[in-house]
Parts: sequence; C-alpha cells; structure tokens
Amino acid sequence: MLPSLHPTGPDRGSLHGTAVSLRGRALLIVGPSGSGKSGCAAQLMGQGAELIVDDRVVLDRRGADLWASAPEGAPAAMELRGLGILPVPLAAAAPVQAAILLSDSPARLPEPEVWPLLGRSIPLLRHPASGDLAAKLLLWLRFAEPGGRH
Repeated sequence: MLPSLHPTGPDRGSLHGTAVSLRGRALLIVGPSGSGKSGCAAQLMGQGAELIVDDRVVLDRRGADLWASAPEGAPAAMELRGLGILPVPLAAAAPVQAAILLSDSPARLPEPEVWPLLGRSIPLLRHPASGDLAAKLLLWLRFAEPGGRH
C-alpha cells in the first residue's frame, strides 16, 4: 500500500519513506514499517547512492519535476535494523526519477505504473526487499527510458 501524502502547501507535502540520490536524481523508497526501506537504501548507498533522508521525505513540485528533500532539522542519520542508528551525511534535494514500493512478489514482467503526486506522475516500481534489489534498481535507473518505459 502506498503511503499517504500529507500536504503542507499547494506544491508541497511529505510522506513516510526514504529517499536516496544517484547522479543527481532521487529514488523514493516506500513500503510498510519493517518492509526494508532503510536496508534497500543501505544497499544502494553501498553502490554509490547518497542518502537524502530516512523516514520522512518532503516533496516539492518545481516546474515539471517533483523534488525530494529532508525536512528541516532532520537528523543526519539512518536506522539500520539490528545495528542501530548510524550517523550518515544527508545529500541535497534532487528531482525524483522513480519510486519503489517494497511489496510482495512482483509480476515477472510488470506493466509500467505511475504514482500521481502533487500534480506530477512518477514511475512506480514494485518489488520485495531482496539481496539483488539494489543491483536491479541501479540498472533500472541507468537504462530505463524517461517516464519509466523499458
């Protein structure tokens, strides 16, 4: 189930999730509590991504793009289940390229989906947290056509 967007203005809102940046583009990681959002972010960070924020993502509509950032005063840290809270520097805001919903088993060859947020539609991917998810996401982010087509 996708998290609810909590509007904080006409072009701004926040939601429960994690965001990472890779080459200046953001990936939203969403899912129920305990689904592996921080673990997925940690896998991606191990491959060069940077943490924008863990737990609560601020979204801003800026022209044609939707930007992800940390809320004001957000801790420069992330929770690593089983290991504790780890201090981690936060990356700057970045335009959102896609969102991944950590869910049960995905379709083998899913139809492209979008998630409408603040008047913009971003590609929505669905996949359970798994050992190979970071590699799959990195390839998708690198080779998927704009708009999420593949």
